[in-house]
Amino acid sequence: MSAPAATDDMLDAAPIFALTVRQFLSGKAVRIVAAFALIPAVFAAIYALDSGGISRLDFMDGLFQGLIAPTLLPIATLILATNALGNEIEDRTMVYLVLKPISRARIVLEKFTAVVLTAVVLQLAGLVVTFLIVARGAAGDNLAQLPSMAIAGVFGVLGYGALFMAVSLIVPRALLAGVMYTLLWESLFGRFIPGIRLVSVRHYIQSIYVRLMDHPDITVSQAMQFVSAVVTILVLTTVAMALASWRLRTMNLE
Repeated sequence: MSAPAATDDMLDAAPIFALTVRQFLSGKAVRIVAAFALIPAVFAAIYALDSGGISRLDFMDGLFQGLIAPTLLPIATLILATNALGNEIEDRTMVYLVLKPISRARIVLEKFTAVVLTAVVLQLAGLVVTFLIVARGAAGDNLAQLPSMAIAGVFGVLGYGALFMAVSLIVPRALLAGVMYTLLWESLFGRFIPGIRLVSVRHYIQSIYVRLMDHPDITVSQAMQFVSAVVTILVLTTVAMALASWRLRTMNLE
C-alpha cells in the first residue's frame, strides 16, 4: 500500500481528527500557537548576543521552568483546545457532528488527538530552534536538556489539553477562564504559595523535567518522583476526557 493511500485510510478511520487538523491549519489558532512556540527563541537570540555570564544549562532551565512550563505551554494549548470544541458549539456546527453515527466519546477523543498532535509539533519545533540558538554548536553538558524538556512538554500538553477541552464545554467564556487560570493559578499563585504547587499541572511538568535531567543544578521545590508525576498527569487527562465526553452527551446542542 502506498503512503498516500495509507494516509487516506487513516484519515477515513478518524474523520473528526482529520477535519479538526484541517481547521487548525486553515485558521488563525495555529499561527498564534506557532508564535507562542517561537517566543523562547527570541530570548535565546538575546542570550546569544550577550549571555551575561549565565551558563547555557542555567539559561535553558530558567526559560523552561520560568516561562515555557507555567505560561507559554498552557496558553498555547488552551488556544487549540478551546477552538477544537468551543468554536463548534458557538458556531452551532457541533449539531452536525453529533448527528453522524459517531459516539460523543469518539468525537472528544479525536478532537483531543488533533489538539495534542498540533500542539506537540509546534512546541517541539520551538524548543529545537531555541536550543540550537542557545547551544551554538556547543551543547556540551546540556545535551540531555532538549529531550527532557520535550518529554515534559508532551505530558504538559496532554494534561492541559484535556483540562481545557473539558472547561470549553462547561464554562461559557472558556478562553478567558483558561487565561486567568494560567496567569493566576499556574504562574502566580503556584509560584509563591507552596501548597498550590501540588495541585498545579505546572508542578508535575517541572517534576518530570527535573527527574529526567537528574542534574544537581536542575531542581524544583518538592519535586515528585517521575512515575508519580506521569501517573498524576495521565489520571488528570483521563478524568478530564471522561468529563468532556459526559458533558457533550448531556448538552442541548439544538
